[in-house]
Amino acid sequence: MSLHMLTITGYEHHLTGAGVQANQIDIYDIAWALSQINRFVGHARRPYSVAEHSLLVADLAKIDGKSPAVQLACLLHDAHEAYTGDVGSPHKNAIGLAWGTFETLQADRVRRALNVAEIFAKHSGLINHFDLVALATERLQLTKHNPDHHSHWPVLDTIGAQIKPSSWANLMNGPARARRWNEWRDLFLERYFDLTRAVAASGDLPQLQGAGA
Repeated sequence: MSLHMLTITGYEHHLTGAGVQANQIDIYDIAWALSQINRFVGHARRPYSVAEHSLLVADLAKIDGKSPAVQLACLLHDAHEAYTGDVGSPHKNAIGLAWGTFETLQADRVRRALNVAEIFAKHSGLINHFDLVALATERLQLTKHNPDHHSHWPVLDTIGAQIKPSSWANLMNGPARARRWNEWRDLFLERYFDLTRAVAASGDLPQLQGAGA
């Protein structure tokens, strides 16, 4: 049996079965979906999409002086969620191994299709760090988390390995709050094409999808 979904550009995207080999990973599908999928299962102070989160993670890498290749991987670290949806970490833990196996497979396929699997393999720890800094920033500014009353989050609050939020990001500023989902889509695409051109020019990874667009 093959399970598939229909993307906004009209592709049938197969999650399992023989049809997987025919999947076409399209950056426009990814940008469209991520800009409309909310983080924290919608439990944030304002609509906050995976696309906006991805841009923040890429910004964190840029401000830290990391290469365009690392910035690109940071931008695309959740690209597979265009096909899987964004499942909260507590939900993933509740589902257990089945979800982890499914998500890892989908993420690997998307990263190979976008020719960034090598970057992830080389810099996974660094990419994960910027993702966690973004999460710490989002928890502080966008959620109702109160450290005096709520449980600690192991990925952020483990003693000796605490993750601090960004000192410069302001997720509740006027311009960010005023942007519509399609503006975040366009910003995601603009950053993607800027970074693919920069990576291609540097020679870090050849033939990135969209580098010549």
